[in-house]
Amino acid sequence: MKIHPSHLLLLVLVHLLTLSPLRAQEDSWHSLFNGKDLSGWKELNGAHVWEVKDGMIVGRTVPGQPNGFLCTEQEFGDFVLELEVSVDTLMNNSGIQFRSQSYPEYRNGRVHGYQMEVDPKPQQWSGAIYEEGADRGWIYPPEKMNEAAKTAFKRDDKDGYQWNHYRIEAVGPIIRTWVNGVPVAHLVDDRFLKGFIGLQLHANNENDPQGSFSIRFRNIRIQKGSLDLTPLEDRVPVVNLLASSNTSARPDNPTFLRIEQDLDASSIAVYSENKSHPILTQSAKPDERPYLHPILAPDGNGELTEYRPAHHPHQTGIYWGLKRVNERDYFMNWDRDYWRRVSASVLKDSGEKVNWQTVYEMLDENGKTLMVETQTWSLQAFADRYVLDLEWQGEAKMDVVMGKFYVGGLFVRMPWVPETVGEIVSASGHEGMELEGQRAIWSDIGIKLDGREDFARIAILDHPDNAAFPTPWRVDSQMGLGPSRQILGDWALAAGESETIRYRLVIYTGAEDKAMLTEVWKDFFGRE
Repeated sequence: MKIHPSHLLLLVLVHLLTLSPLRAQEDSWHSLFNGKDLSGWKELNGAHVWEVKDGMIVGRTVPGQPNGFLCTEQEFGDFVLELEVSVDTLMNNSGIQFRSQSYPEYRNGRVHGYQMEVDPKPQQWSGAIYEEGADRGWIYPPEKMNEAAKTAFKRDDKDGYQWNHYRIEAVGPIIRTWVNGVPVAHLVDDRFLKGFIGLQLHANNENDPQGSFSIRFRNIRIQKGSLDLTPLEDRVPVVNLLASSNTSARPDNPTFLRIEQDLDASSIAVYSENKSHPILTQSAKPDERPYLHPILAPDGNGELTEYRPAHHPHQTGIYWGLKRVNERDYFMNWDRDYWRRVSASVLKDSGEKVNWQTVYEMLDENGKTLMVETQTWSLQAFADRYVLDLEWQGEAKMDVVMGKFYVGGLFVRMPWVPETVGEIVSASGHEGMELEGQRAIWSDIGIKLDGREDFARIAILDHPDNAAFPTPWRVDSQMGLGPSRQILGDWALAAGESETIRYRLVIYTGAEDKAMLTEVWKDFFGRE
């Protein structure tokens, strides 16, 4: 289908006008409170008073009772939560529980999990994150808050209730909070990936004013599915608590690598030290989409990529292909009517890290250049793994819209037949096909190749600077895997604009090594 230029420009303008990070897809919001009664909620721990009044949930403390919580009966994993809160200034504090748990085996059902602070005290800690009922206490501590965050919360005054708008974004290990539109916390942590949401009534301590105090909540709503997350902000410090390991992100003794380019064969081959067979080969033919294949396991036992299998003949090892670029399909089509090589060059041909680059024109139906795609690759090899980085850049030569689709972008095809034993795991806790369409900062494919007793693995790590981070994942029934921004909806580039997307791939063998991947991701992230 052809798009008239005037219609395409309108699509681009509409897209650019709707890129606000706080834009909500109204039809995907779900109310957690009906404004009439406490259906869907239950009280846990303390015996306080909870009631519905004038469209609000009102909680009132009962002296002598411990912390109490009004909790959703439903559990949530990845979500955006918004609500409004007003609290008596004499109350000790309160909080919004999320991804929280309660079961008899843990301290007689003690509510525990993440809590976004509601603090009416002059210390101004609202929006920080506390681990309620567990061992770590402040996990996004108040001292990390900047001045704008500390002054965002409005205390009740002589004029009555002062409503504060709270927002929590939780996707995989990425957790962010806002108070009245001001960003407060940015936490990276994976202790709790799913749980209920709760409203806290905090017991006053011995030195606090004594009596019965109230807190009010209203307009409680949640968004799941295609989440519209807010980009990172440099002024909000990141606290990264992902589990560390004894495995270094940069192990000792990287292998010396060398590149040999064969201009006749249109290939770039990477060799390890003095070995005669390449560990990785880049195909870069003049009129065919570039791809990586084969890639050998770090111990040399088996090829980890597959070339055009019968079940998906368009899939070629590790490759990049966008869907619906002005309604043209560059994911399934790889030949001369769609692609034209500009260059394939070696940037660094030897050392502990080698680099190379391919530049291709993506052609429209008339043979004109729609976009120029540049892939810059770098590789390091160690005794137990390869670390392969991709920086993809797309430069639009005319206005383009990448249409919403369930796949499009980087994709990995490992060998698969119906008898294949394998697994797909992710940082978000999703496994196999349940990862389809879900966000995660990394995902890991493990397959048992012929001749191996253990798994051969390729993990893909997302980068926080990518516009869709954490990016949703496409998973097919033959264990093909790739991150895809297009799952979230249309995105556009005007003529002359470009976009850069970065991924890191870790190629290794054996059992899933979450701790190692966490360390490698933190190194890729570049922040502590």
